Amino acid sequence: MAVAALKGLLPQEGFARLTPLGGFEARVYTDGERVYKVYRREEAHLAALEARRMARAGLGDLVLGVVEVEGQGVLVTRRFPGRPFSPEAFTGKTLSALSHLFLSLHRLPEPGVVSREELLERLERFAESLHPIPEALGLVKALKREVDLAAGVERRFCHRDAWAGNLLLKEPGAAGMEVLLVDWVRSGGDDPARDLALLKTGSLDLLGEARARETLFRLGRLYPKEVRERLGFYVPLTYLHDLHWFRSKKPEAFPEALEEKLPKALAFFQDCFPRKGKAC
Repeated sequence: MAVAALKGLLPQEGFARLTPLGGFEARVYTDGERVYKVYRREEAHLAALEARRMARAGLGDLVLGVVEVEGQGVLVTRRFPGRPFSPEAFTGKTLSALSHLFLSLHRLPEPGVVSREELLERLERFAESLHPIPEALGLVKALKREVDLAAGVERRFCHRDAWAGNLLLKEPGAAGMEVLLVDWVRSGGDDPARDLALLKTGSLDLLGEARARETLFRLGRLYPKEVRERLGFYVPLTYLHDLHWFRSKKPEAFPEALEEKLPKALAFFQDCFPRKGKAC
C-alpha cells in the first residue's frame, strides 16, 4: 500500500530510486535526496501532526510537504546524511550536539503538569505485567513510594522516543548539524528528566553502562538540580516500561530483556536515587 501511494506521487525515475528505510507506525523510503514517510489510511492525519511537531522542534526547514495519496498521509522531508546512533560514531561533538538539542527542546513550555495519578497508573500497569518477577515488583513498589518526587512538574516539549533508530549521527565529511532526532509523532509535553532517561535506555546504553552513565550525567549538569534528581526516578521507570513492552508485545525476547535491563534498573535506583540531598 505504501509503495503504491508513492508510485502515484513520484515520477518514474524517482520511484525507481526508492530505497526502504523501515519504520514501525509508518513505512519510510528515500530516493537519496528526500525521505517519504507513509502513514496508513487510518493514521493519515499523523503526517501533518508530525510536520507541525517538527516545526515546534525547530526542524521546519526539513519539511518539504505533506500530501495525501490514495487516502494515505505522506510526510516528505529532506534527507539527513546520517546513520542511527552507534558507539563507534559517538564523539565529543556528538555529546555537545545532544546537549544543545535536548536543552533547546526542553526550554519550550507545554500546558499542564505531570500528574501523580498518571505516574501511579503507569506503575500499576507495570506491576500487573511484571508481578511474577519479585525484584521487578519490588522496584515498582519502591518507585510508588517516591512518586511525589516527579509529580507536579511543569511539562516541557519532549521527543519521548529517543531510541538509537531515531537518533541519527552525521556521516563523516557531511555538512550541517551533527545529530538529528526523527519520528516526532510521539513528541509532546512531558518531564525533561524522562526524555533524558529515554535517551539513556534507548541509545546511550549502547556505549556500555559506565560510559552511558557518564554521558547522561554530563548532559544532566546543564539542567537544574531537581531535573538531575528526577533521573533517579525516571531511569528505573523507563527500564520497567521496556520490560512491560517486551512482556506484552514481544514475549519471546522478554527473558533476554529481563536479564539485561532489570539489573541496570535496580542498580541505577540504588546508586542514583536522591537521598539526603545527594544524586548522581
